[in-house]
Amino acid sequence: MILNKETARKLSQKDFANIVDIRTGFAKEEIDGETGLRLVYMKNPATLGDDSMAYVSHAVAAIRGSDIIFSAALESIDLRALSSALGESLKSLQAEYGVKKYFTEPRIIIYGNGEREDLGRYLGAMDDGDAFDFLRGLFEDSFPGTGEDEDWSDWIVE
Repeated sequence: MILNKETARKLSQKDFANIVDIRTGFAKEEIDGETGLRLVYMKNPATLGDDSMAYVSHAVAAIRGSDIIFSAALESIDLRALSSALGESLKSLQAEYGVKKYFTEPRIIIYGNGEREDLGRYLGAMDDGDAFDFLRGLFEDSFPGTGEDEDWSDWIVE
């Protein structure tokens, strides 16, 4: 996903229930020196949608003025919520997704210009430093002229 910081449209919960709520899970904030966009990093943020079945472990949002124009997140499905919504047992969903915990394996999701892209399963470390560095790299890859080209392919399974 390639975006222009001037023309990228505001992300809305009307478009996607899983857009992160930047008022929750705050970890750190910075101004990107090349784009001037404010980057907010979050750990375990809430989502704006009421009916979201997603659990977001780490996210970064790019903000222009007061509008979120880009978000990258490590998202998992909350199998407890899915079980309740489908009326299916938690154990059967865990078997279907191949996990023994309450959440699916994290996937890399990016949002921008009214689009959502699933880049595959995240294989990187889940500590804050590595996760935030990875998400920052996705931001840089989405806005031409920012950062250095990095090869993150070892951290993704499609």
